[in-house]
Amino acid sequence: MLEIARFLGVPESAVFGVSTFYAQFKFSPVGRHILKVCRGTACHVRGAPRILDEAEKQLGIKAGETTEDLEYSLETIACFGSCALAPVMVHDEDVHGRMTPAKVREILGKAK
Repeated sequence: MLEIARFLGVPESAVFGVSTFYAQFKFSPVGRHILKVCRGTACHVRGAPRILDEAEKQLGIKAGETTEDLEYSLETIACFGSCALAPVMVHDEDVHGRMTPAKVREILGKAK
């Protein structure tokens, strides 16, 4: 960040402020596979907390964390925009709708 600040001629705090504002910037390594669980209203009402609980159990990490082997990062998103498929989970680029804890186990079992 210091190098970017010097190049742009702005204080390092400004670069840090931008980098912490956007979720796309990461300060620690992320997993090879990204698992995202939607926490929007429709997903929440239709069971997203159970989906997140099962994903945490299967991966042995909490939302916002990465497994020690750097295979998986678990994230939550405010709304994926597929409310008709609620609850939704995204595994890498694959969208999975109408999720259940059993489907979480099945998807992660096939991926491991």
